[in-house]
Amino acid sequence: MLDSNDIRQKTIKLSCDTGAGHLAPSLSTVELLTVMFNKYLNYTENEPQNESRDRFIMSKGHGAYAYYIILNELGFLPKWELEKFNTQEATIKGCLTEDKNYMIEASTGSLGHGLPLAVGMAQSFKIQNKSNKVICMIGDGEMQEGSNFEALMLAYRFKLDNLLIIIDANDLQAMGRVCDVALDNNRLSKVLSSFIDDNYFDIDGHNEDEISNCFDKFYNQKNENFSIIFARTIKGKGIEILEHSEKHHYRCPTLDGYIYKENNE
Repeated sequence: MLDSNDIRQKTIKLSCDTGAGHLAPSLSTVELLTVMFNKYLNYTENEPQNESRDRFIMSKGHGAYAYYIILNELGFLPKWELEKFNTQEATIKGCLTEDKNYMIEASTGSLGHGLPLAVGMAQSFKIQNKSNKVICMIGDGEMQEGSNFEALMLAYRFKLDNLLIIIDANDLQAMGRVCDVALDNNRLSKVLSSFIDDNYFDIDGHNEDEISNCFDKFYNQKNENFSIIFARTIKGKGIEILEHSEKHHYRCPTLDGYIYKENNE
C-alpha cells in the first residue's frame, strides 16, 4: 500500500540526490496520485501493457517525479532508472517520455497535448464498447492552452463518462502566478464547471478523504458525462522554501542550502 508521506519524502530525495529541478510541481500531485493508484486505477501487476488497464495521462509531464516514485514502488519502473535520473544514461527524462513497458502512456510536458490524447483514448474505448477508464492530470497554468478547451468541447459532445480530468490547481506556473497571467483559479473553476452537469468537484487536493470521495463517484456511479476534479493544491508542499514560491518552478532546493535528511519534512 502506497503512503503519501513516504512518496513525498522519496520524491524530495530523488530531486536532491540528482539535482533535478522540477520538484515543486511534482510535490503538489502526491496525494492525488497516491489515492488513484492505491484504490482506483485498474492495472495488472507485472503487466504494464495489459489491454484491460485504465489509462493515466499526466499532461503536466514536467511534474512527474512523484509519478516516477510510484511507478518504481509498484514494480513498473526499475530502481536503476531513479539512480541514473537526470543523467544521459537514464531513459526517463525531466518530462515524461512514452514507455509502455513502464506504463507511461504518453510523452508530455509540451503543454496542452495530454487532454486531447485522453479524449481520443476515451472515445476509442467507447466506440469499442470497452470499460477502460481514462484519467488525465493537467496543470492550472496549462489550462491557458486553447487545445484543452477544444478537447473539453469534444469530451462534452461525445458524452465521455469514462473520462476523469484532474486539474492540479496550485496557483503557479513557470512564468509566475496564474492570476497574473490569465484567469485566477476561482474563475477558472467556474468556467470548467459549465462544461458538465454533474460530477464536478472543487476540493482540497491534499485531503485524501475528499479525493477518494471524488474517485468513488467517478468509478462507482453511472455518470452522464465526463468528470472533473479541481484540486486546490500547494506547489512545493513539504518543503517550506518551495511552498507558494514563484522562483522554484524549476529549481532544486539544494541550490538554496536545503539538505535532505531521512524523515525530514
